[in-house]
Amino acid sequence: MKRLLIPIVICSLLIGCGKPATEAAKDEHGNEEAGHVEGEAGHKEGEEEHVEGQVKLSPDGLKLAGVETFTAQTREIQDSLRIPGTVMSTTKGRAVVTPPIAGRVVSISVQLGDSVKQGQTLAILESPELAQSWASIAEATKMRDSANSDLKQSKAEVDLSLAKLSASKVSLTRQRDLAKAGAFSQAPVQQAQNELNEAQSELLSVQKEQASHAEQLRRLENLFKEGIVSKSELEAARLELQQDQIRLDRTKAKIENAKATYDRERNIASRGLLNAKELQTAEAEVRSSQLELDRARLRVRAAESALTSANKAIANAQAVYRSNVGTGGGSVGRVALVAPISGTITHVDVTRGQAVDRTQVLLEVENLQSVWVTANVPEQDSAKVRKGSMVQVTVASLPGQVFEGVVQVVGSRVDPKTRSIPTQCLIAGAAGRLKPDMFATIRLGVGSTVRAVVVPKSAILTEDKKSFVFVKDGDAFDKHEVELGQEDGDMVAILSGIKAGEVVASKGAFVLSSEQKKSELKGHDH
Repeated sequence: MKRLLIPIVICSLLIGCGKPATEAAKDEHGNEEAGHVEGEAGHKEGEEEHVEGQVKLSPDGLKLAGVETFTAQTREIQDSLRIPGTVMSTTKGRAVVTPPIAGRVVSISVQLGDSVKQGQTLAILESPELAQSWASIAEATKMRDSANSDLKQSKAEVDLSLAKLSASKVSLTRQRDLAKAGAFSQAPVQQAQNELNEAQSELLSVQKEQASHAEQLRRLENLFKEGIVSKSELEAARLELQQDQIRLDRTKAKIENAKATYDRERNIASRGLLNAKELQTAEAEVRSSQLELDRARLRVRAAESALTSANKAIANAQAVYRSNVGTGGGSVGRVALVAPISGTITHVDVTRGQAVDRTQVLLEVENLQSVWVTANVPEQDSAKVRKGSMVQVTVASLPGQVFEGVVQVVGSRVDPKTRSIPTQCLIAGAAGRLKPDMFATIRLGVGSTVRAVVVPKSAILTEDKKSFVFVKDGDAFDKHEVELGQEDGDMVAILSGIKAGEVVASKGAFVLSSEQKKSELKGHDH
């Protein structure tokens, strides 16, 4: 009874402002009402007649009572569940940074709370193991270059042997033709021919070697620039190339002498018979050239095998190096640790100079652009929740802000302790405002949407299991019984009792109800 009297007294004070004290004293309960003060003999002059269920307050009284209005409107509405939940980072929105190789941290370029972009360098790691991997690549590269040089030289020897064999066969054919004709060769002519052939072959060999040594010098110059070979190795290669030039000059002079000797001996032999002994010498030369060709081809195959092995060694060394470097890239003995995703540094557990291993978590990056909100839906409501349903999320730290999302995962098992099913909702527009482990309220839309007249829940009064609203009629409020439908957030559907466009008291309805009851009590007293 005391609870009922308190709001009645407040309303009476609001309405009775400015009335004479003598009038207020006429009612022991203080139930004055603007335009409705009743005397012992009936209505006073100029007083409006009381209407059953209607309440009138002065403008000041309405303001002091906090009465606000809302125009009933027609819109789509859907039942919903309100469930507490917890904010969590998504699997793609959180990443840890671990070193790809054991080593020592030489620099850190970020601090806790810094915003970073994917691929941005966070720290530099120095590792002896990584330096060894780099050295293995350099050594394998050196072996490959050497094998490649040997292959080129072996192929040049094959070409030289082929040329020598061809010349020997031509000479043999010529000697056979002379033998059939009954001619006999003289030894000096054939010897001069052989010396000329050998000098020409030697020239080809020297030219091939000179080309090979020139290529090797070019490679060493590049390696010297990279600091892989020493200056002494480079100078030795240059000296070898100079010696090739000297040999080349000597061979050219030798060819000139052999050619002069051959011309002289052939001129002499043209005036006599050729010696048949030269036929046997030509045949032996062909056999020797063939053997030399076979040996050169074997050396080519050996060089090709060595080159293949060297290429495999390089590939293996590079694979080990890439594994040690990870995604950050590196040079020689250092590797960069980079941000796996864009976001904010939320954890730093490393200092400069610290020794670290492969399994140690050094930093954490979180991207809260999108977050999970996990809720435990009661077992009895689980059938209403569907994957793809829209949800609205609010948190206490951000009043008035509503985050929209969608149900992504509905659990397949009931938790035996809480008798609920875990449900994950993805909030794509969090923009960093929702933090992990925040408590949230989730409103899940369930069932189908219907179109109905809606008013705020705050406008509804419940008395004796019936629902009422106060509808504005001019400067008064009439009490209307209504039938309620489904709820959608802070709104409730009205199935009957009012129509769209009617203005209802959305706040202060309790004060109006108290005033209406006070008016009824006054009517009963008189």
